[in-house]
Amino acid sequence: MQRPATTQASTEATPPASQVPAPPHAPATSPPSSEPTEPASPPTDTDSARNRRRAILDVSVASPSPSIPEVVLGIDLGTSHARVAVFHEGTAQLIPLPGTDETELPALVAVDGQDELLVGAAAQVESLRAPRRAAPGLMRLLGLRARSPRLRNLAPQLPFPVAADPSGDAAVELGGRLVAPTLFTALLLRELKHAATTFVGRKATRAVICAPTHFTDRQRAALRDAATMAGLDAQRILTAPAAAALAHGHGRGMARKRVLVVDLGGGGLGVCVVQVTGDDLEVITTGGDPLVGGLDFDARIAEALASDLAEQGIPRPTHSLDWGPLRTAAESAKVALSERQQADITLSSGGTVPPLSRERLEALTADLAQRVTSVVREVLDSNALSPQGLDAVLLVGGQGRTPLVRRRLEESLGVPVRDDVDARGAAALGAALLGHGLLLAESGKPAASVSEVLTAPIGVAERGGTLRRVLERTTRLPAGKTLVLPATPGPLELALFQGTSPLAGENEYLGRLSLNVERAGEVELHFALSADGTLSLEATLPGVRRQPVSLSLEDLDDAAREALVARSPLQGEPEARPSGLLSGLKKLFGRR
Repeated sequence: MQRPATTQASTEATPPASQVPAPPHAPATSPPSSEPTEPASPPTDTDSARNRRRAILDVSVASPSPSIPEVVLGIDLGTSHARVAVFHEGTAQLIPLPGTDETELPALVAVDGQDELLVGAAAQVESLRAPRRAAPGLMRLLGLRARSPRLRNLAPQLPFPVAADPSGDAAVELGGRLVAPTLFTALLLRELKHAATTFVGRKATRAVICAPTHFTDRQRAALRDAATMAGLDAQRILTAPAAAALAHGHGRGMARKRVLVVDLGGGGLGVCVVQVTGDDLEVITTGGDPLVGGLDFDARIAEALASDLAEQGIPRPTHSLDWGPLRTAAESAKVALSERQQADITLSSGGTVPPLSRERLEALTADLAQRVTSVVREVLDSNALSPQGLDAVLLVGGQGRTPLVRRRLEESLGVPVRDDVDARGAAALGAALLGHGLLLAESGKPAASVSEVLTAPIGVAERGGTLRRVLERTTRLPAGKTLVLPATPGPLELALFQGTSPLAGENEYLGRLSLNVERAGEVELHFALSADGTLSLEATLPGVRRQPVSLSLEDLDDAAREALVARSPLQGEPEARPSGLLSGLKKLFGRR
């Protein structure tokens, strides 16, 4: 499979969502009953699948009203919940789901008895009826290969078994069919798009979408692909903690204030230090741990509940999906204990367990809270930043409301955590503010801006398996760098990786670059990063003008990948092997 190294945001280069063919592993889906479906007259299975995809991803909207200005949606795709906001009538505001007062869409997927995909509230209902046909946390797989080093570390913590789709990407099997994270993400985006369209009364197709700090270029490309499938033009992929900082600073008239944002959501921890001046934001550094999130706190509580039930003779669940009801009860109790000292436990299975106290909850999750504070200190220390040099500390994300996490963070830093922040909605609100800023900039008016940095190094594998870094972590975006390679006539192949390890194979594989060199000399490989970290490549071959080149994204087995690395024109240095310092840097991104 070939895909350009960068995914263009322009809709002119992308077919409409209804024309995007379903991948061979994608399950058939049906739209909610409130939306029209196309007549089923499929002469072939392919046509039938295309019609179903068209029905689920196309959204019927009211005719645009000339009195309502264009909007750019701000979207936060959390691992547990998704939200959409818009700058409307002079302020950024979260949008309620149609017919409700709820502003959070559950990020849950299920397959019903008719083998159709369900997301959101409908998936929640199905998960109670048939736990093995539903899975939370699928966003953690977005853009990861089934053989991803990160996924190997993450897999034991996931509430579902991971499967490989035909292209080698990570997926989950529910009800006998593979569910692709990209399709699931597209369905969530489609629901949020529909909610926004209903709210503002006109078609909304442009969006700023938040991403975790640990997302690689490949994961950001998967997010853009999902947006395209949902009929959205992703104007910018914005780091979620930076979006939260923008929401915090908006309208405060802040002048060169340094803000630490700790984003502890359902699927991971993101840390970001930014400098805010008015409505302009400059990211100084980022870090985090994709292995610590709200789902992991829930898992600790669920384990304790299972032990309580086992004492009553009720066996522990044997399949990872059978833990769904216990995890749901655990999450409800955890949320309640953020406000109270004790919470009753309601189990859908009918079993009974003693009430859960905040004291027991904190004992169960003490090491997770400690991991949060350790990562925050590591991010500050790696950039020679002092807590005393911070003007504000923000704790956002659903899990950030936990009293223990807030307390441990304040004890570690010695500075207070602000309590005037919308922990759950800040990222979506900040994305909406940037979206409005993009509209203002297009008309030549002063607007909010965000300057970001690269969150993980990008490089090329050397012979011997080490990584030659081309673009370093915290490189200011947009950016460009040129790598000069010796070349002889014939094929030249390179393997690109992204991550903090000095060993290429311990990082995320981005793809293979293949060039045909006709004359001896030097090859110049030009790396370019956009304002949101999207990678594009160009090459200058001996006697040939500079031209764009693309990565082959097809995954390779171990033997093929080792052979590719062995053919690298770059010779690794012996001292590039891991050291204590490099091992410490790996911790910034959750690698232990």
